[in-house]
Amino acid sequence: MRSYPFAPIAAREYPSVRNLDHPYIWGGVALAVNVSEKPYSLEIAKKMEEKGIRWIHCPVSEKERMDWTESLKVALPEMLRAYKEGKKIVVHCDFGANRSRSFVEAFHYLIMGTQFPDEYKGEFNHLVYNCKIGHLPPLEETERMIKALEHNE
Repeated sequence: MRSYPFAPIAAREYPSVRNLDHPYIWGGVALAVNVSEKPYSLEIAKKMEEKGIRWIHCPVSEKERMDWTESLKVALPEMLRAYKEGKKIVVHCDFGANRSRSFVEAFHYLIMGTQFPDEYKGEFNHLVYNCKIGHLPPLEETERMIKALEHNE
């Protein structure tokens, strides 16, 4: 799990029903953003509902050359709304290593206007890496798209 200093936000691996009860991991979470390709099981969805966690599924793939732009356009306004309400956010994929961190770094760019330093595979961060390998448009175009979402919450 990676927590970030700029907002009440964390990048995590895919949740289990059991770890949804863990107070350190999921305590106080109001929004879960699932960027994994797999949707929640009925058990996980029910448990999140019981805990008052609103969730959205914005699937992205690392296995194929999938453009993540549309998923970012759905996730970022929801994340911004929760952030402005002072709510805790968890973004997760399967292992919390690339996709979830890319979305958190895009969120950082949205609220701070700068790239968050988190070196990944020789690049400045996960977002820059995914722009370079084609999951997102070139970095300047991606940054313009992110900033355009600033008032779409």
